[in-house]
Amino acid sequence: MNTGAQYSSVSFTDREAQAEKITCLVWLVVIAFTYTFFNLSFRDTVDESLASNITLLVLVMMPAFAIIAMLISAGYYSSTIKYINTFLQVSLVSAAILFDGMAQGTAYALSSMPPMAYALVPMITAFRLQPMLGLFAGAVSSIQFLLIYLLVLKPSPELIIEIPSLSFEVTMMKVVVLFSLGVASSLAARSLKNYFENFTESTEMRNRLQRNFGRFVSPEIVTQIENSEDGMLTSTEQEAAIVFGDIRGFTNYSSKVSSREVTDLLNAYFEIVCNIVEEEKGMVNKFLGDGYLAFFGLYSNDDTPCESAARAVLRIKKATNALLEPHGLSTGAAANFGKIITGEMGSRGRCEFTGIGAEVNLTSRLEGLNKRLKSDFLVTQDFVGKLPANHFNVKYRGEQAVRGLDQDVPLFEVLP
Repeated sequence: MNTGAQYSSVSFTDREAQAEKITCLVWLVVIAFTYTFFNLSFRDTVDESLASNITLLVLVMMPAFAIIAMLISAGYYSSTIKYINTFLQVSLVSAAILFDGMAQGTAYALSSMPPMAYALVPMITAFRLQPMLGLFAGAVSSIQFLLIYLLVLKPSPELIIEIPSLSFEVTMMKVVVLFSLGVASSLAARSLKNYFENFTESTEMRNRLQRNFGRFVSPEIVTQIENSEDGMLTSTEQEAAIVFGDIRGFTNYSSKVSSREVTDLLNAYFEIVCNIVEEEKGMVNKFLGDGYLAFFGLYSNDDTPCESAARAVLRIKKATNALLEPHGLSTGAAANFGKIITGEMGSRGRCEFTGIGAEVNLTSRLEGLNKRLKSDFLVTQDFVGKLPANHFNVKYRGEQAVRGLDQDVPLFEVLP
């Protein structure tokens, strides 16, 4: 059995034990209340023998239910306990019928409320999601009722002529109905149990898919795929803040150390990057060697994506200093704001979510200018225009030539 199955089994057993404990406590309250009410209101109306029998029943049943509840609380629970518990519940109903017979006669005992109370026991087991227990409750109820009729109450032929509903044939119909209620309860419990097990399994599978799939794409993309009718993301044009970031000096560093050290450093670096970007409501779209591409403002309720992006880049630089500086490394980044095309890119068999467009290309090329300008975080005029005034330390770096563009681009540097 795998770990997941073991966890489900233990969890269900715990819930089952808790249900039995609650049932015992409910019956304890019912018995105590009923016995108190009997002594206050009806004690003087019954003979001493009946009163003694009722007291004896209470003295047996209350400790029995209390002991079961204490055993469960102490962790001593087995399937036997639930059958003992159910047997006691049915026996309480049988005792009530016997006491009615002693106090009011056979006709009253067989026609009053207690025989109908038998039906409650198997019905309650259905909500405890225990199919065999419902069948057991129905069988015990029908057997005890039949034995009380045949061996104790035994209506006379004259009484049966007077009240035909007390005949053996009618009583057998009641017995069959009681057993049928047990069967129905068992089927209902099985159906409910299967439903909840399937629901739990489906939920766990969905969570597992989110966890595993979320390791390769951002959680926002997983949500979008789940919410789409065909499990695909259609291409759309959206405005977003775009961030390219990388580790400066990484090529030289990686040529001098083992691949294991390189991998460990990158994993630690990207762990910090992803956490901060997601905290700022952005998404890391992809890793590019020692760099990353992140978007802010896609599939989120962030009304200030440029502010979030700027804050994320500055936090990443501060948070990675202790990791990178001992190796002579530092972070560099560039950001832009504009319209991009987002959606699935690739073939039918294999694709990835990404964002493309002129604004993305420009941001990528700006990041490479950090080395020439001796800067850490370059941004465009469109990006700066979306930042709140006086919230960031922004320095104008003039119009700069950008590879692939005919005109120079005015650039700004966001300082810590």
